[in-house]
This record gives sequence, C-alpha cells and structure tokens, in this order.
Amino acid sequence: MSIDAVLDRILLDLLSDRIIARMGGRVQAKPRSALVLFAETDFGIEAALGQLQQLRDAGWAFETVVAPEARSSLKDRFAGLGIAEVEGAVGDLLVRHTTILVPALSVSLAAKVALGIADDPLSKILQGGLERGARIIAARDGVCPNGRDRRARGLLPNAAYQAAMSGHLQKLMDYGIKLSWAARLAVAVEGDTLAPAMPIAAPKLIAARTEGVFGLREARSLDAAELHLGHAVIVTPAAAEELRARNITLVRE
Repeated sequence: MSIDAVLDRILLDLLSDRIIARMGGRVQAKPRSALVLFAETDFGIEAALGQLQQLRDAGWAFETVVAPEARSSLKDRFAGLGIAEVEGAVGDLLVRHTTILVPALSVSLAAKVALGIADDPLSKILQGGLERGARIIAARDGVCPNGRDRRARGLLPNAAYQAAMSGHLQKLMDYGIKLSWAARLAVAVEGDTLAPAMPIAAPKLIAARTEGVFGLREARSLDAAELHLGHAVIVTPAAAEELRARNITLVRE
C-alpha cells in the first residue's frame, strides 16, 4: 500500500470519528410499532390507555383495530393518543407489525383464541399473529375470574365457569401470549427499563372461592402477590408448591 493510500485511510478514519462524536446522542432510533386490538370490554381501559401514552412517549407508534361494538366508546379517548384506526387484510397488517397489543382482552376473544376460533377481525389477527410467531401481549383484567375489577362489579361466576376462564388464560400462555395487568402493560412491553410515571402496585387477588378445588393450572395463571381462599377450598399439592415457588402468599379466610 502506497503512502498516499495510507494517509487517505487515516484521514477517513479521523473524519468518521469526528462525525460520530458530533452526532453524539442525536441519532434518532426508528420508531417501534405495534398493532393494537381493542375488544368489547372496558375492564382496565383507563389504565391501559395511560400505559399506551407512556409507550408513545417512549417512541412507539400504533395502528389500531377496534371491535365495532367498542368503537363509539373509544373514539374520543383516542384523540390525544395519536392512534390511527386501520383496516386491511390480516396478512398486510402483520407484515407491518411484529408486535400485537391487546390492552383490553375480553372473555369472548380469549375463548375464541384459546379454542382456535377466528371468525372476526380481532380473532383472525391474533390467530395470524400466532401462526407467524408475532410477539403478543394482552391485559388480562377482563378475563381473570378473580380479578379485583370483576369482583367489584359483582361478577362472581361459579367454580366451573371460573375454571373455564382460567383454562383459557392458561391456553393463551401456552401459545406464547404474554399476559399482564392493564396497569403494567408498558412494563410488559418494554421491560423494567421503562419506569412508569408513578409506582403502580400489581393488583392483588381476593377470595378466589369459598369451596371447590384450587389446582395447578389456576396457580400458574395467577399474577398477584397474595391469594385469598375460603377455608373449605382444597388446594392440590402441586398448586401449593407452585404458589410457594412464585412467592405468592396464600391466605385462608
């Protein structure tokens, strides 16, 4: 290599270093995007919208598909979030987004996906996302049978129906769908690197039931620090071990 070529290479390296140093932290990362699905439920919706705002402030961009029954109630709430509602073929939407968020998962949508039913836009998108290996995160507030909000509204299904709801949640997790509480959606998406504006404690479950059997499947689907059960409820050994392994406190009432 000639002297001139060596000098040219040195000058190019110096110029590159100067350019990178001047740019510093001003290089803007490409916005991350997610396809957001709103089902027909309002459980946890206010907390979920606040979490979407945090993600938007952190650089996320959203396109949204809304269940027709929920469109009128959400229209005004979308105004300040920069959320664009879109239509199109499932394949086209999934080409643009590898992350799917469900801020308000409904009982019916969870059941459809768990059972492999795809007969409306939201269930078709989730089925397509699972088949393509998309990252899917859903808020479980409206489906968890022992969730605080459901109990506050007096929604107390019998043991058989609770088991069905828990089974659907377990099946979604088996499929690879990450379940979160609506108030923790941003952390579920970003991890602990995205700190919420104010510390938010994960909701705690209260009395799951007063009779029946509490099994391993339900223990695995819990997302709480404390579980209250009636004194007559039978806890299987596998469920008790799962609760201990996850540091969930079991309180007998």
